[in-house]
Amino acid sequence: MRIAIVTDIHEDFEMLEKAFAQIRTIGYDLFVCLGDITGYAPKYYNHQPNANACIDLLRAHAGIVLAGNHDLFSSKKLPSYHLERNIPHNWYDLSLEQRYTHSKNLWLYEEEILPNLSTQNQDYLNGLKEWCTVDTGTRKLLLSHYFQPDLTGVGRWFPYRIGELRPHFKFMNECDSTLSFVGHCHPDGFTLVSKLFWSMPSFEKAKIKQKPRIVLCPPIVSRVRKSSFIIFDSLKNEVVPYNI
Repeated sequence: MRIAIVTDIHEDFEMLEKAFAQIRTIGYDLFVCLGDITGYAPKYYNHQPNANACIDLLRAHAGIVLAGNHDLFSSKKLPSYHLERNIPHNWYDLSLEQRYTHSKNLWLYEEEILPNLSTQNQDYLNGLKEWCTVDTGTRKLLLSHYFQPDLTGVGRWFPYRIGELRPHFKFMNECDSTLSFVGHCHPDGFTLVSKLFWSMPSFEKAKIKQKPRIVLCPPIVSRVRKSSFIIFDSLKNEVVPYNI
């Protein structure tokens, strides 16, 4: 099974369209998006944002699309675990100042421009799942935008030690999964994590052992780093990165 995985588009339709053109040429069995379709801030990006076109393409071709933190913000939707993160039910009714006072550990999207979505695309965004599993026949994959216990990435948290990922490895075990794919981090290339090591970002293809592994996927959005996506071949147990 050949699975094409994109993530962190941030309304950059030009790069998403180029990526999908490559993916079609390479060939795939399942097209996956790990979230953050939306989320444009001029301070960080200089492309022309087009959230509707991005969602249209994914609706037409992606078999699995998951919600990222920016997608939740665009939908004014709270993650299912919002109470565990101390996020009140009226979070989006609070002013920016009130939200900042309430929690400095959550993304507040101060500079973000909300997309003007069509009704159909807004409904689509509202209905996205936070995570899912895929059985390839050789192993079960866990797909999410970020790590357990923050699967959509709403918190200002980036792990720096392998020990911080124990909840995610535990969640993988509960899902009977030995391989997890996440986005959110925007690495320059993909990064491979086990319970013992954390690799540097790489653009070299790699074999993935059957032991528990997490793959941090590269972003579609063009910024300082390269725009890219990955293909996972479940028969070869191999991740191959592609620059756009």
